[in-house]
Amino acid sequence: MKSWQSYLIILLVFALAVPHALAQGTPPFDVDAAAAVLLDYDSGQILYSKNGNTERIPASLVKVMTMFVALDQISQGRASLSDTTRVSENAWRMTGSQMFLEVGETVTLEQLLYGIAVVSGNDACVALAEALAGSADVYVQWMNTKARELGLNMTFVDVHGLSEDNRVTATDMALLARAYIRAYPDALKYHAERSFSYQPRSQKQPIVQYNRNGLLGSFDGADGLKTGHLSAAGYNLVATAKQGERRLIAVVLGGSSERGREAVARELLNYGFRSFDVVDTRKLTTGTTVKVFKGKQRSVGVVAQEPLVTIPQGTGTALEVSVQLKNMSAPVSKGENVGMLTIWYEGEVLKQTPLLAVEDVPVGGFWRVFWDSTVLFFRNLIRRP
Repeated sequence: MKSWQSYLIILLVFALAVPHALAQGTPPFDVDAAAAVLLDYDSGQILYSKNGNTERIPASLVKVMTMFVALDQISQGRASLSDTTRVSENAWRMTGSQMFLEVGETVTLEQLLYGIAVVSGNDACVALAEALAGSADVYVQWMNTKARELGLNMTFVDVHGLSEDNRVTATDMALLARAYIRAYPDALKYHAERSFSYQPRSQKQPIVQYNRNGLLGSFDGADGLKTGHLSAAGYNLVATAKQGERRLIAVVLGGSSERGREAVARELLNYGFRSFDVVDTRKLTTGTTVKVFKGKQRSVGVVAQEPLVTIPQGTGTALEVSVQLKNMSAPVSKGENVGMLTIWYEGEVLKQTPLLAVEDVPVGGFWRVFWDSTVLFFRNLIRRP
């Protein structure tokens, strides 16, 4: 049995000024979009939110999940980037943004990934789905399953985003982008490409198309991720940029125009890079251990699952850090949840992250197990009302 033993430890005090917006969740400024979110990739904290939990139509932002699921299949050995597929009439008939695939052509999965990431090819999405799942309908089921596994509030009805029945929130779109980049950092090579060239079988020259993400090449460190537009959705953009060791993700839903969504994303990214710092909390838990009953050793060290915390730049009041630990019984596995690290500001939680065991603790010998079982029995007996 594992029981909680909770106590407050002030481990470190930071000199900083925390804006009211960060503590209360009120946006410090308005942006020209129906919904917008700024996420710190490293800490996972939301730094800005306007209608972040309001459902919106994603349009082609759906394709982030389309690519995520494809890379899952490839990483699991069920397919490879060099695999080829024959283009169906179904894929060829797709309207809207196209890679300009033709019926019967043979293309590689990697070509399709570039066609989706760079030129937002709806035909490429269908061809990819059919290659990996046999049909787009089955692939949509995979996408919704993936969303549930990630704990995201998303509903997909197609693989390309043309339907107005797809639903996402800005917050969950940012979290999806973070999970996607963390799982497949090399996928950014697709999204960072400024142009894509493809020569259909019937053409004498390649067709060159350009990435609609105007931040590429114009904003320092921008290397992705995806644009989208439908009349009912407005102009959408998931933008990410890395400056130094920091990466931020901005989501804009319902922007007024292509330039408008880029202006909002630029404003959010600048705000994040200029107004916040990242602090590593691992030094705060150095030497912290969790008691282990019935084990070969009496305790085990801990490490925070998400050790980085984003804090505003400046001077002023202080952060407080509390540690809540469990009393564990062996066996304990490395990476097992053994407690919680909480970062506080003015009585409000800024961030919480699980504390994980740094090593395995196997069951101890007979007398250790017997003695600790006896101790736990009488402890629980005394605690009974």
